[in-house]
Amino acid sequence: MDRQAPEEHDPEAAHPDWFREPSRREHWMAAALFVAFGAFFVALFVVQRHWWFRWVILGLGLFSAWHGLRHALDARRAGRIS
Repeated sequence: MDRQAPEEHDPEAAHPDWFREPSRREHWMAAALFVAFGAFFVALFVVQRHWWFRWVILGLGLFSAWHGLRHALDARRAGRIS
């Protein structure tokens, strides 16, 4: 089977508006969403008694809240740099 050589670097694929770093505002929005989802999952853990899967839900909630806090830290760092 004859394979073609990969295409050379496509200048449109490296467009900076497509793959840019998130702005400070976008970090704050992501932080709010992740922390809110984390709080929802922790509340769901409290409501769901006598179900083994609730521990997975608690893990998802804690992970989501942690990820949201990381976004908040990135937003604060982006505000200091700009």
